[in-house]
Amino acid sequence: MSTVLIRALFTSLLAPSGPALPPVVSRSPLVFFHVDSGGCEACSLEIEALRKGDYGLAEAGIVFTDAPRLADMLLVTGTCTRMQAPVVKAAWEAMPQPKGLLAVGACAIDGGPFAENYAVLGGLEKRASVDCAIPGCPPTPDAILQGIVSLLSPTPAPVMDA
Repeated sequence: MSTVLIRALFTSLLAPSGPALPPVVSRSPLVFFHVDSGGCEACSLEIEALRKGDYGLAEAGIVFTDAPRLADMLLVTGTCTRMQAPVVKAAWEAMPQPKGLLAVGACAIDGGPFAENYAVLGGLEKRASVDCAIPGCPPTPDAILQGIVSLLSPTPAPVMDA
């Protein structure tokens, strides 16, 4: 089993409760739709650790959905492959206005270790306006949560420190 998988497993099962989050939006909840557009799946495991861990997301008004038409934010992990680019675009177009884009991990931001080639288009920074980029390979659930909270603060930071 890889170290990333073990860390995600321990984080989701054994980690102590995260800090109590205040409600983040006046209208509740803030809904995220997650798309993994290709890569090693490490960032997706960290997203799942955040979703399933005891971070109090639901109490703070942050939820995930399986339908992009119900989402406020598109959360993308992984490098953008040619096969997944239409999926990401379709998810974006299905979302109602206003909407935002969150890139999680080095691959989603700039392609990470995956260079542009016949199968890989790279990251989102050259192709879309990203509202928040959370670097890391992979970023921890705490870093992802910090990025989400920064989106909702009065002056959000475009890039979070890993």
